[in-house]
Amino acid sequence: MPTMIMAVAAALLTFWPAGIRAQGAPCEGDFDGNGAVTIDEIIVSVNHALDGCPAPGPRFTDNGNGTITDTSTGLLWEKKDSFDDPGEPVICPGAPTCANPHDADNRYTWSAEGNGPDGSAFTDFLAKLNNGGGFAGHTDWRLPTVSELQNLIDHARFDPATDPVFKEPCTPTCTLQTCSCTVRDDYWTATPVVDLPNSAWTVNFNRGIVNYFDDTTLPLYVRAVRGGG
Repeated sequence: MPTMIMAVAAALLTFWPAGIRAQGAPCEGDFDGNGAVTIDEIIVSVNHALDGCPAPGPRFTDNGNGTITDTSTGLLWEKKDSFDDPGEPVICPGAPTCANPHDADNRYTWSAEGNGPDGSAFTDFLAKLNNGGGFAGHTDWRLPTVSELQNLIDHARFDPATDPVFKEPCTPTCTLQTCSCTVRDDYWTATPVVDLPNSAWTVNFNRGIVNYFDDTTLPLYVRAVRGGG
């Protein structure tokens, strides 16, 4: 892609029409104000024009290593497995399935005592993903912001309201390589509520509702992400 942009920029610079600008008018794309548009400035202009444009092909790519890439945002998402919906909440740490941080049944707290992001979502779930060599070769996994997690919602679907790549056939024994699970319930985000600092935003994947909980010691579901600004 960078090579193509360079080629386009060079061609544009070669055939850039002259004499169409009113005398004394500023050049579009002349960011340094020197009266000329360079290849570097054209590249910046092209990148700005393309910012936010969807990439060709499917939006989501299953990488085969327990992760899913969102080609629209560049974010890398953790997959979930082993969902068997036991009925009673599986609260981590403590339950046997907590040894597998990808188990879709596991629930974690946002805060230990309601005073900030120090609950088991951070101290147990993310710690397991980032310890040692990390997960899928990365050690910078985190909880998504509310905007990032909400961006996975597809309101044309429900139960769960997300792309099928996040909801492939799930069984109690399926693995990250054989399934992809999303629970139709609330997931924690990393975003606190601005005017309620001890509350945090959540995204519900049944019908795609964004909400917040003022009791952050409640155990909810989580999904990790990495990348972004």
